[in-house]
Amino acid sequence: MKQPECDREAARLLAVQMRAGGAADRVLIVLFAGFLAVLGVLFWILPDRDFSETENRSLLERPKLTAEALLDGSYTQDFAAYMADQFPARDLWIRIKAASEAAMGRMGNNGVFFGRDGTLAVRTDAPDTENLVTNLRAAAAFTSASGLPSALAVAGRTMDVLDGALPAVYGSECADALWETIREEADSAGLELIDLRTPLRTRAQAGEYVYYRTDHHWTTLGAYWGTAEILAAFGREVRPLGDYEREIASAAFFGTTWSTAGTGWIPPDTLEFFRFAEDGDYLVTVADGAGRTLEGFYDRSYLEKKDKYSAFLGGNHALVTVTKPGEERETLLVIKDSFAHAAAPFLAREYDLVLVDARYYRLRVADLIGEYGADRVLFLVNADSLTASAVWRVLPAGLE
Repeated sequence: MKQPECDREAARLLAVQMRAGGAADRVLIVLFAGFLAVLGVLFWILPDRDFSETENRSLLERPKLTAEALLDGSYTQDFAAYMADQFPARDLWIRIKAASEAAMGRMGNNGVFFGRDGTLAVRTDAPDTENLVTNLRAAAAFTSASGLPSALAVAGRTMDVLDGALPAVYGSECADALWETIREEADSAGLELIDLRTPLRTRAQAGEYVYYRTDHHWTTLGAYWGTAEILAAFGREVRPLGDYEREIASAAFFGTTWSTAGTGWIPPDTLEFFRFAEDGDYLVTVADGAGRTLEGFYDRSYLEKKDKYSAFLGGNHALVTVTKPGEERETLLVIKDSFAHAAAPFLAREYDLVLVDARYYRLRVADLIGEYGADRVLFLVNADSLTASAVWRVLPAGLE
């Protein structure tokens, strides 16, 4: 049977389309293969970066190839992590991925929630309670052996305090369970617990700017209200807000959560200094190195960098002291993480401070009690620090 003319024409057009489609597919394959080849070449010829200013962290170095590491599989795992850190234009790809996730209506990217009004919060569903218990028991042992009055002040994470700004489907059950564990273990260990989560969350719900939207830290106002809770537990009062002049140190602060999420479209936070008349009289000494000192609480050089939060006390150090020369005052030993940095100006109006970060300090913390004549101990940390690693396990050393 003779094929109709229309069918022959349709077949001819289909053949043309197939040939054109095949050519287009081949071009696309060649372009994609070329793109991958260029990335591969760039990966090997570009020098490794030691530090990511955008993410404010050290980047992984190329792992050493050993027979043992190759056989147990750790080399390939470490090399994959190294490639992810050193991938060409890594920051750009993170932003592209974040934008695509947001465009598809996803609630977050790279382990970070997209909240209301540009609020970003790291999602932590399964904190390591074993580390939490280890740290609290070590703090209790340190307290008991030192004989000094002590208290544990735990600041909430962004997901604890700004939970009202998180996606509607976010449930607080995991967060609530962690805080219940903190309360139970602190009570069991005999530690006086100052819960900073509840009062800060209440203020956040009332519209106060107590936590940054793009960073995991509390703001200076949040640190002020957190210090008020601490001093009240010590039988003292924080100076009234009217005693401070609020200086906008930077209106372009992008925190570590913003970097992790890759949300380049979210506007920056405002970072403030709460100044008071004599704050330049305080001497801040970085005692774990060359003895660098600051007159006052701020290193303004960091305001020109990505890591602007390090303007408080000059960033993370193993040991920092804060004194007011010419005055005899009680000394508060603060075993802390970086949340204490923004709180230091408020605490220092009542006490000389010895600030120790157990993540970096390699000597016996117990020896500082006698060296500096500590009168009281404060454990001041964010809830994440209590669960991230068992950094406090060595605290009682030297006090047994």
